[in-house]
Amino acid sequence: MTSKYFGEFLVEKGVITKENLVDALIEQIATTPPLCQVIYQKKILPLASVFDAFRFQQDHQVEFMQACKSMGLWTKEVQDKAYESIDEMRKPLGHILVSKGLIDLKKLTHMLDEFLSQLSSTPANQSKHEVKTLEVKAPEVQLSPIVSAGDLLADLPASLQPGILMELDETFDEKKRKMIRVALSLVKDNAGTDVGICKKLIQDVFKIVHGLNEMLSMLALDKLSEFLTAMEFYLNNIQGRIQERSKESVIADTELLTKSIDLAWSLRLSIMANATEREFFKEQETALQFSNLMGSLKG
Repeated sequence: MTSKYFGEFLVEKGVITKENLVDALIEQIATTPPLCQVIYQKKILPLASVFDAFRFQQDHQVEFMQACKSMGLWTKEVQDKAYESIDEMRKPLGHILVSKGLIDLKKLTHMLDEFLSQLSSTPANQSKHEVKTLEVKAPEVQLSPIVSAGDLLADLPASLQPGILMELDETFDEKKRKMIRVALSLVKDNAGTDVGICKKLIQDVFKIVHGLNEMLSMLALDKLSEFLTAMEFYLNNIQGRIQERSKESVIADTELLTKSIDLAWSLRLSIMANATEREFFKEQETALQFSNLMGSLKG
């Protein structure tokens, strides 16, 4: 099967024209910093090496990368760091299309959901898209075997029972929100009695939140992505020292994370109703809640 990029998918669906896509890609390329600038700004190579590479480039009339290769500076580590930095600094295609008025955020979100749902049914070695990086694949998440889930688990369809290998399509829907709340409820129920289960459940939540953040970063939803990144940081932090935490601390962790995912969900619903992040945070109470939760997650 031929690889398909997200931009091509939008053209195929008649959402944008080929001319729109070419214009957006040209802007994306034009606003992406050159390799030499990335290497210098991110300090991937020492300043002296960058200077020597520039001299070699001028003397031999070659590109900067070729100069680094010729001088033995271009290692796999340098390449990986450089490409990762360029991916981070590249303006998302979706952001460009929205800023040009070629598609609204609600439509873009819907089309990305549809694209990723198709992607999840494509063999991993054939799945690529260009929204932020060229190789964002829908991951398989193995949920840990767990004990009784209580009332929340009873509300889930049988197909969502934990312990079953699932393919997540990286969309932020009610199913994902419910899965996270179930896992956090189970951590709360087992706090102080089964550290192993709590740690595995926290790892499961981290995997789901990380997958959601990957998708949302492609849509340039800055506040929501920043919020989920803070959740990732917090989850990663507590799973490494959950054995040292008291039952009361673990319960407080689950309550903070539950409030956080509920706020993120409210923002998601607002965006699907065609609101912007800025409009969502106009409410003083919402902005204050966001600020307080961010402070707790980062602190």
